[in-house]
Amino acid sequence: MRAAGRASVLGILMFAIGAPSHANEGEPVSDGASQMCWQLPSPKVQMEMDSQLIPLGKGAVFVPAMTDSAAEPPFAVMKDQQVVKRVPTGQKAILAPGKYTVLVGSGVETQMTEHPVEVFEGHCELIDPTWAGLVVRVVDRHGMLFRGAYELFALPGGEDFGLGLGADETRGETLRTWLLPPGRYLIVRSGETSRARTDFVTVLARPGEMINFTLVQDEEGRFLGGGVVDRGEGRTEIENWRLGLIVGGDLSWSRADNVVGREFGNTVTMNAFVDWSMRYLDPHHSLIGRLQIDEGQTVVPGQDFLAWRQKTNDEIDMDVIYTYRLLPWLGPYVRFGLDTNLFPGWKTFDRMDPELEKDVLFLDSDGQQIARKTPPQAGVIWQEQLADSFDPLELKEGIGVSFDLSPWQMLDFHLRLGFGARNYLVRSLFKAQDGVVDDADDPCHEFNCFQRVDSSNLLGLEATMILSARLTRWFMIDTELDTLLPFVGDGGGQNPVINWKNTLSLRLVSFASVAYVFRLDLDRQLTTELQFEQRILLRFTFDIL
Repeated sequence: MRAAGRASVLGILMFAIGAPSHANEGEPVSDGASQMCWQLPSPKVQMEMDSQLIPLGKGAVFVPAMTDSAAEPPFAVMKDQQVVKRVPTGQKAILAPGKYTVLVGSGVETQMTEHPVEVFEGHCELIDPTWAGLVVRVVDRHGMLFRGAYELFALPGGEDFGLGLGADETRGETLRTWLLPPGRYLIVRSGETSRARTDFVTVLARPGEMINFTLVQDEEGRFLGGGVVDRGEGRTEIENWRLGLIVGGDLSWSRADNVVGREFGNTVTMNAFVDWSMRYLDPHHSLIGRLQIDEGQTVVPGQDFLAWRQKTNDEIDMDVIYTYRLLPWLGPYVRFGLDTNLFPGWKTFDRMDPELEKDVLFLDSDGQQIARKTPPQAGVIWQEQLADSFDPLELKEGIGVSFDLSPWQMLDFHLRLGFGARNYLVRSLFKAQDGVVDDADDPCHEFNCFQRVDSSNLLGLEATMILSARLTRWFMIDTELDTLLPFVGDGGGQNPVINWKNTLSLRLVSFASVAYVFRLDLDRQLTTELQFEQRILLRFTFDIL
């Protein structure tokens, strides 16, 4: 089953809606099925890539992975009817020389494929994949991925292999990969039996075949269709890389001419966002990158349309995390992050407020005056720039241990613990400064003061918790808590840094959702105040990659 040094897919997929397949299992593999490649390199290449050394006096067995080893069941090594070791696919099982039985597959041991093998000292035995792989993506009638449920039975005996769930891969969820003995299988609606005569499809799997199946369900879980699709529907895949790109936003325009109580002219509000993701799949290595750009601007009458000085939102967030998997749910990690802004920051003073008739003082980081500005004449919009583009630029680095857990079907939980650093690169940022209460001579009692913020660095213990809960197929909750407890710091002491972002999303249709976002930031390197932001958004999204 090898061609050009790469595992080729051998098998065909036969399916039917409301009727069983009539395919002949002895027929040769069709060209279309042979083009459905594994997500990982060929078995031989995988074995050569495994860096685990075989100790002196030992041998090894290697079972290749078809997809992500974390999504596949581990294989079992039996000797004298006892399990001596369980190892994730794509990794060597180190064994003493002798005869063993290797069990590969989903379900209980009696449902797995058996592979007798003899292990010799200093050699690694490659298990030829005689099983088939099955990945079922569950979508609605609009093609939106979700965690729809189904059950899998073997035919003709009706042996139950268990409950399966879809996953929303655009949110980082991982699909389960079934490893099955060759044969025919029945996929039915959750709660049905192998005797179901509605809401079912059948699939025929051949040895070594990797099947990518799309199952279409409605809101009640009823089957609307099913069949083979190209691997990674709705995603772009190159070798072991998965890429995604989502864009969206909204735009409003209004104009007032001689309207009582309103300024004459045009008002434009624009919000847009870009969400780019990258993921590398490998049995031992996980690399996830994400770039989110979220921008909102409002231009009111009297402002230059291209000035973009009144921001409603301005965030650029980038995160890259590499994890080496010791276990499917555990491994050391290294991460890098970046937070900044795209547009300059401006402060607009309302001349109708008597307090803002005061002069404005700009102070350096030591509190010394560097500039003083008086209010302009009435009727003129008064704005002062407090920060340049990409200022401040916050860099985040970390190293530690990562835990990826899914305690319940509807819940994903990720925890990272380790050492972290924050670097605040500041060039032109000014923050509002109040007068010292006990200092009557402080000029900030009389004027509006803005003090320059210096660059600074922190080093300490970091902890990150990411939790995603899909309570229904339409309602989702995401929370991310990122903390740093510094033991070394400058420019602001050793105060803890806390960033907490929460999103509650209600999906209306496949391309539109309502989201409530609230964010808390405690970062005394930039300001002494607790920063709190909340938004309600009606968003329209479009998948590009």
